[in-house]
Amino acid sequence: MKKTALLITMALLSFSLFSTQAFANNALAGNWSNDKIQLNLKADKSYTYSVKILGIKKDFTGQWSTKENTLTLNYKLLGDHKKTATFSFEKGNLLLNQNGKTSILKKGK
Repeated sequence: MKKTALLITMALLSFSLFSTQAFANNALAGNWSNDKIQLNLKADKSYTYSVKILGIKKDFTGQWSTKENTLTLNYKLLGDHKKTATFSFEKGNLLLNQNGKTSILKKGK
């Protein structure tokens, strides 16, 4: 009886961990943008990222992933690279924090 209760408890805990990750992925999927950045996180874990620097637009594509509240963008540019940022949500906006700088992105339609 104790083994059964322990197994059920472990199963419930593992489901809650998976559902938290699934929520983060579902909440992140979509189009996000501000004046300089356009980020399209697709449900299939691919992304497109466009950034304007000094009036020049640069596009990146690759695969994205999350672990807890960290978003990782993997891309190729003269080799394999990745960028990570912590993320949170505030008033329906996506806040990305990288190296002490926060970018606020609004959800597109």
